[in-house]
Amino acid sequence: MRSKTECGILLVALFVGTFASQSVFAQSTQVSSSVNLSHLMVQLAYPSEVLPSQSVTVSVKAQAKDSFQLTSLTVQIFLADQSNLRQLSSVTVAQNLWMASGNQVSKDVQTTVPPNASRTSLIALVTESTQLASYDYSGFYYPSWYSAYGSANYLHYPFFFTLYPSYAYTTTSDDSVAPLSYVRATTPEYRDLLGQYQQLQQTLNLTQAQNQKLQQDLQTAQGAISQKDSMIADLNGRLSSANNTTMLLGAIAVILALVTVALVTIHLRSTKVKPSEDTSQQDAVMSSQKP
Repeated sequence: MRSKTECGILLVALFVGTFASQSVFAQSTQVSSSVNLSHLMVQLAYPSEVLPSQSVTVSVKAQAKDSFQLTSLTVQIFLADQSNLRQLSSVTVAQNLWMASGNQVSKDVQTTVPPNASRTSLIALVTESTQLASYDYSGFYYPSWYSAYGSANYLHYPFFFTLYPSYAYTTTSDDSVAPLSYVRATTPEYRDLLGQYQQLQQTLNLTQAQNQKLQQDLQTAQGAISQKDSMIADLNGRLSSANNTTMLLGAIAVILALVTVALVTIHLRSTKVKPSEDTSQQDAVMSSQKP
């Protein structure tokens, strides 16, 4: 059977965890909450969010609502881990003090969040222990002889005397819970997703390394192809120049052949004309020699 205080702490933890889960990524700021006890009003100031393994400072300020003897004021800090409570620290803020109405006591309470803490919240249990004084007056009748009518006649007058009061002390105790910082830790679902992400990241890194190697091989192949293309272009240029030279030489050869044919033809024609002229000359000479 859980105690009333422990059940109250769990309920507060559940409420705070539900509320804080909606603002997990909010920026951590300094917030405060109040605890109203029988004789003290206690204010707690703390960061709104903390991380596992982080140190937490809770500022405690208590103000008396009446006059009393304060035996002790204790602040216990718990970690609400699922359905269990883990006590992290217990600090006595003040003890054995006479408190008048309006008097204040303050102290900083420090604790450290466990490194394996789950996503939950810190809870404070504030307990006051006091002593109240009560007064008891006792009355007694003492006889006193008084002569009202002379020495012969005595009348008895009882006189009532009040003695010193007696003190009685009553010890009282009161406690209450208050929410503290929200622990922004990882959940099992987040850890599973983180494992999948890390595996995918490794696969991506391997794929990128393979892609980089393929890129290098491609650049090497493109360099070889570019070099071969340059050689082919050079050979094509030489081949084109050789073809042009061949065509030029062919044209020159054709022209030379044509010139040769023309010269031969002219020569042949000139050769045929010369015998005719010689024959005419001989006929003229013979005609002149006749008587």
